[in-house]
Amino acid sequence: MIGLPPDQVLDLPVDYLGILILKDLISSQEWNEYNYLLNAQNSGYRGEAALAITEAMAWLRARALIARTPGQTSDAAISVTRTGRRAAAEGLTAFRSAERLQGGIHHSIEREARPQFLIGKYELAVFASMKAVEVRVRQLGGFPDHMIGVDLMNQAFGPSGRLTDQSVAKGEQEGTRALFAGAYAVLRNPAGHREVNYDDVSEAADAVQTASLLMRILDRIESRRSQSAGNSGP
Repeated sequence: MIGLPPDQVLDLPVDYLGILILKDLISSQEWNEYNYLLNAQNSGYRGEAALAITEAMAWLRARALIARTPGQTSDAAISVTRTGRRAAAEGLTAFRSAERLQGGIHHSIEREARPQFLIGKYELAVFASMKAVEVRVRQLGGFPDHMIGVDLMNQAFGPSGRLTDQSVAKGEQEGTRALFAGAYAVLRNPAGHREVNYDDVSEAADAVQTASLLMRILDRIESRRSQSAGNSGP
């Protein structure tokens, strides 16, 4: 078993306990969920502690870290999934960060970044996310292909920029320009010129979410421009 006193089991967050159980399932080669829970009770985990372990097992199932074994008639027959083995190997922080990019970020960023993120290529995920932002800025503003990087952001969101919202205060206009230019300079430029290692996977997830925020701002800009074009029609 996981080798923790029952009172410590009760103090652990469900995801932390789940990863410990996941590693235990792998090392013990346990294939039967019922037997595992019964063994937990026989090892001294009773009452609330037993319920905590049951809850952690449910958490593992809900996130597809364990699944019913194909070909077995009993739904207690379980296997650790590919995702589960990766989560056990990489740890809870990496798993939490990957979960943050599932269903909660802009669809175009998820499409570009999440596959890279899930195979541990965090720097490529950030690079792809910011590249997607750059491409969309260029398309929305109708800029030529040779316009790139910080110069593109400054042109697009400058005082007379094609994507600048002239109806808002100058400070907000400048803030938007600085946000896009600064994010590009910090998150995209370094990856284009040197190898960038994200030792903290949470930082990489934050960077991808920053690109998602920029993409949502571009959604609003596209909507505003479409409405403006409609209002100026015949």
